[in-house]
Amino acid sequence: MDTDYFDSFLETARQKSISKASEKLNLSPPALSKQIKRLESYYGTALFYRSTSGVELTPSGELLAERIQPLLHELAQIQREMQACRQKRRIRLGTLPSLAAHYLPKRILALESAAIEIELTVRPTSTEIFALLKEEKLDAAVIERIPVHKSLRVVDLFEEHFYAVTRTSDPLVKATTVSLSQLAEVPLVMYPPNCSVRKTVGLIMAAHGHVPAIKMEVGFGDFLLGFVAAGAGMAIVPELVALHLPHADLQAIPIKEEAAKRTISLISHSASNEKALLRYFA
Repeated sequence: MDTDYFDSFLETARQKSISKASEKLNLSPPALSKQIKRLESYYGTALFYRSTSGVELTPSGELLAERIQPLLHELAQIQREMQACRQKRRIRLGTLPSLAAHYLPKRILALESAAIEIELTVRPTSTEIFALLKEEKLDAAVIERIPVHKSLRVVDLFEEHFYAVTRTSDPLVKATTVSLSQLAEVPLVMYPPNCSVRKTVGLIMAAHGHVPAIKMEVGFGDFLLGFVAAGAGMAIVPELVALHLPHADLQAIPIKEEAAKRTISLISHSASNEKALLRYFA
């Protein structure tokens, strides 16, 4: 049954007149009368009492009007929701350079194929990304797990171990792992002090009585490994970086200590964004 017939029926009931209802519905009176007669034929009962002064609902008509109005409202709501689904959704996502380069590209393309547009913001530290999230300039973030207010939603995605990167000519490349005590004896090329990897490694070394010998401190960017390739020293990087070294004469060695790792989490403001992203991030 065409839902337009129900709309015509309800408008006629409100106007108590075929002629007045036809004007509202932009239908001719004969066309409106035909729709009502089809409804009456479908249900096998008269829906209106007809007279020269207008129309009135019969008991059957009153029952239909009472039952059909919430159904039409629900159908209209479904239509609105389906239209919203067809429109592209946008999520402002913040993340770190290594994750933007090696973890997110395929996932972002999958999201976009599902009509979810990702507006990506990349900053060198999780602290900077989290600040944008707190200011609600981002809807979600994929960063290192950090303590957050209970109002934010946090889901751990994966653990990422740290690796030492050195030149292939270094005798250490023959080892399957390298210890922090060994790293304490070699010159290191490191990111600035606000780098979380540097902070974590420094804390672990301090816990074991070691002090890292930082020979060179460079700004954030891929050129850190360029200095390693040039012979400035060794670097400590996350696993995703270690698996995608930009220089053929570099090699990554796993760091032995279990604590030398970080947990990457999805942090978001809403359950809706969390659910949408986890379908592709989990």
